[in-house]
Amino acid sequence: MNLEKCASVVQGAFLSRIQTSPSLEAVKLPVYTMKEMNEWLSPDPTSSVENQQDVHVDHDRLGSLPLAKEGLVLISLIGQRAVALKQEHVGKLIPSNFAIIEPTSELHPDYLEWFINDHPDCRKQLKIATQGSSIAALSIQMLRTLEIILPSMDDQVKIGSVHRLLHRKNRLLQERIVWEQQYIKQQLIGYLKEEINR
Repeated sequence: MNLEKCASVVQGAFLSRIQTSPSLEAVKLPVYTMKEMNEWLSPDPTSSVENQQDVHVDHDRLGSLPLAKEGLVLISLIGQRAVALKQEHVGKLIPSNFAIIEPTSELHPDYLEWFINDHPDCRKQLKIATQGSSIAALSIQMLRTLEIILPSMDDQVKIGSVHRLLHRKNRLLQERIVWEQQYIKQQLIGYLKEEINR
C-alpha cells in the first residue's frame, strides 16, 4: 500500500519565506532541528541539544505554519531517518528539510518510525529513490508513493512498543557505561591521591 493512502505527506516550512524581524506583531518560535532528531534517535544518553534555534514569524501566519504535534512523523529528506513526535516536541516549527507525515487512524506513528528506519524493504526503496542524484534527497512525491506494509493496528502497536522499549534499553545501557566509566575514573584519581599523600 502507498503511504499516501494512510497518511498525508507535506514538506515543512521554508524559513527564509516566513521569518520576520522581532517586533510586537511577531511571535518567537523554536525550530525543530536535525540535531534534535539525531539526539532523539541516538542511544547515547549524553548527547544533548544545545543552543535552540528560534525564528520570529508574523502572528497572522501562525495558523498556516507546520507546527510539531504528538502523533506526527518527521522524515529527514537528506538523512532519510524518521521520528514519531512526542509531547516534548509540541509547538516547534518544522522546517523544509523535513517531510511531515500525519497518519490516519489506520497507521500508528511508532510503527511508521520503525518501518522507515529499520525495515529492509523500506531502506531499499529509500536507497533506490536517491540513487543517481547529485544530492541524495528524498522528494515528497517519492514518499507519498512509498510502499508500506500495513499489519493490523494491534500488531503495529506491538512492533512500535518493542521498538521504543529497545531504544530505551539501549539508552539505559549506554547510560550505565557512562556512569561506570565516571566511577572508575574517580576511583583511580582517588587511589593516585592516596599514593601521593603517603
